[in-house]
Amino acid sequence: MAPGVQLLTLTSSLAEIPRVADAVEAFCAPLEPGPRDLHALQLVLEEVVTNVITHGYGGRLGHAFTLELRIEGRRVTAVLSDDAPAFDPLARAEVDVHAPLAERGIGGLGVHLVKKLVDSAAYERRDGSNVLTLSRTFAPPAP
Repeated sequence: MAPGVQLLTLTSSLAEIPRVADAVEAFCAPLEPGPRDLHALQLVLEEVVTNVITHGYGGRLGHAFTLELRIEGRRVTAVLSDDAPAFDPLARAEVDVHAPLAERGIGGLGVHLVKKLVDSAAYERRDGSNVLTLSRTFAPPAP
């Protein structure tokens, strides 16, 4: 794998979440990320990996999927690929976070959070897989 690229093979177990957070921290260390950028990326990936495991695979063990991390300058890109049933999380209607709780539908806040914490998000169905690409540009390190 090229420098600035890491591929993780994950299993459909929520026990993978700490491993993802640790891998992101180690992978991003050369960028000397501030806590805001690092935690934002970790939170985004925790959300999408959790959704693949709990919703895509229905919590069933035994499935494998991948998370590829890439660094290009100060931009970190995460590509999550899974073979769960087709689902485009970005196609959900926007959540009205200002509406009273009683008037809000169930779900969608995680996707809302993901969209707010990344610079770009794209979904495609490719060769029987969901492919979600998320990017965030990290601020320069503090002097």
